[in-house]
Amino acid sequence: MAFGTTKNVSDRNSTRLSSRLLPSTSLLALAISSAISGVHAQEIQTPDRDITDIEKIVVIGEKANRSLKDSTTSISVLTEEAINNTQYKSVSDAISDIANVVVPSGSLPDIRGVSGNGAAGGFNSISGGANGRVMTLIDGVSQPFVADLSGDSGMWDLQQIEVYRGPQSTSNGRNSIGGAVYIKTNDPSQEWEGAARIGYRNNDQYIDTAGVISGPLIEDKLVFRLSVQNLNADTITDGEGYESNSPDYDIDKIETQRVRGKLLWTPNDDLSFTLSHTYNNEEGDTGRVYYALENLEEYNRIYFRDISTTASTTALNTQYSISDNMSFDLLVSYMDYEWGFDTYEASDDAEQTLVFDETNVTVDAKINFALPNNNIDGFVGLYYFEREQDILSTGAYPYYGSDESESIAIYGETTFALSDKLNIIAGVRVERESQSRHFVYEPIDSNLDDDTNIFLPKFVVQYAFTPQTTLAFSARKGYNAGGGALNFTAQEYYYYEEEKVNTFELSSRTQFENGTGFISANIFYNDYDGFQALSSTRFITNMPSVATYGAELEVHANVTDSIEVNAGMGLLHSDIKDAGEDYTDAQGNELNSAPSFNANVGAKYWVTDAISVGGSVRYIGEYFGDFTNTAERVAGDYTIARFTANYTSDNWLLTAYLDNAFDETALVSQEPDSARYPGGYAAVVDPRTVGVSATYRF
Repeated sequence: MAFGTTKNVSDRNSTRLSSRLLPSTSLLALAISSAISGVHAQEIQTPDRDITDIEKIVVIGEKANRSLKDSTTSISVLTEEAINNTQYKSVSDAISDIANVVVPSGSLPDIRGVSGNGAAGGFNSISGGANGRVMTLIDGVSQPFVADLSGDSGMWDLQQIEVYRGPQSTSNGRNSIGGAVYIKTNDPSQEWEGAARIGYRNNDQYIDTAGVISGPLIEDKLVFRLSVQNLNADTITDGEGYESNSPDYDIDKIETQRVRGKLLWTPNDDLSFTLSHTYNNEEGDTGRVYYALENLEEYNRIYFRDISTTASTTALNTQYSISDNMSFDLLVSYMDYEWGFDTYEASDDAEQTLVFDETNVTVDAKINFALPNNNIDGFVGLYYFEREQDILSTGAYPYYGSDESESIAIYGETTFALSDKLNIIAGVRVERESQSRHFVYEPIDSNLDDDTNIFLPKFVVQYAFTPQTTLAFSARKGYNAGGGALNFTAQEYYYYEEEKVNTFELSSRTQFENGTGFISANIFYNDYDGFQALSSTRFITNMPSVATYGAELEVHANVTDSIEVNAGMGLLHSDIKDAGEDYTDAQGNELNSAPSFNANVGAKYWVTDAISVGGSVRYIGEYFGDFTNTAERVAGDYTIARFTANYTSDNWLLTAYLDNAFDETALVSQEPDSARYPGGYAAVVDPRTVGVSATYRF
């Protein structure tokens, strides 16, 4: 058995959480299962095509390396096949189709109605150094988030993307109370292989060139992989500017360069070292992009910023098999991260330059074990993280600051196999976080010193209802640290408390008998204490009690030897049960970015063995843009369609696609008229785009 891997038990919803949610989710799951199983009885044969197999997809982000079938967490996985062309411009674009996920402009994903940015959005992350609620990891290394999400454009040579809904604090600790996005890149290969790709999108004159080469340097001992990618694009609003002030940079250009190298050394069968170095650089008007509400279809930007995001990461991953029943993993990483921007305004005097530097070190050591009787297995780990930040803003908004933060944790998880059908999983994380931050915006001179001890338990019961279907109940706790921020309106520095959540889930996984499809379902209830709410004026307050509950359902199936279908659905209800004394008008309201319903459906049809066509449609229901539920900030209620055609011949893959096929002007967020932005502004889905790509593999 694989070390630290739970035994083969899956999950499916049985117990009732909410009379409104369970019937719609479970009955639909049963109906789909029954309909598809009749087709599957015909012993579908698809020898030349990859089939999504829930038992073969191994999810890594929980640190247990268990199959998707054996995971009780609500997880969506995008495989390499789904992301191997240029249809998705960024990771944010790729995950926007996932149930109960909303991706605002320039922000971490909002999952299950909980803002991914949390207290860390915009200027609050600069003045207070807060963590986001959704952690992004690449090959196990946590990625910084500062003010705006940038630097995630370009997807090349990725193995898979995993999206975790709900708190992942037991596994990952800091800034994962809302969920996590885990990106796994491809490892070096023992055989020589390579690929080259070129892609083009019409709307933003987007050109993508990428290449990868991998193979042995010393046979069976030392292998390498080197991948490179270059993106060159324009914004969708070329030629804008101010007559009163000419820009000193190209306000329409967006460029990204990515280089990743890996060396895998295996001196013997029991020991391996993977040394990797990654360099990413993105520059242009990225992050949050807003357009004037008046004549929205003209995409007139309300402000201009040249954002630069540069990250250089070196990591060493050591794996050692101590015995047949024990192994050791060690990840050590160092990151040098720089984020900043230059604004472009109608007057030179109003322009600002910001430079934000961060260096961080991560050490994650884990022992995986399995007792000889195979009834108990698990892992225990030690985690250390430290970061240093320096901030300097000049021009119209002069300020500066520094930060030192540290996290130390011990964590673990154990699976007890009480029988062939019943598993009990218990996990815990004990963590100590400390932060010391100095921030100066004259005349305000503020200091933030905080030390916190955290206890984060997890408990799961899994039962194999049939060989194909498993059910589970899980309970776990999530946490996000408190902090401080500058209140511009009051011109004072203030502090807010930590937030906690208790999450309860029922889950189900069903694998079809012949392995050509699966159904995954989760029903959840989140009970938040001290929920960190962000007002429309960007003031952070702790709400004593907030609850969210809902469900996710996903289906993947090969219904015939030439047709593959997938569908997903999210149901969500949020309730501000106690808003606190400062926001009594929010009592009983919904959270922002919390649509009650969203869904997606897609299909792929192989016309011949070489030609396939596909399409997908996603619907995002209406949602509020703030917790006071003002009508002027309502967004959502849109449907986006994509279409794709592929031609495969020998080593070639040719792809053509159409995004936002019906050119819907879809509101992701909007702000009403204000003194600074008369007429208001909005973030929208990109307009209709046609693209092509060609990939050659050898």
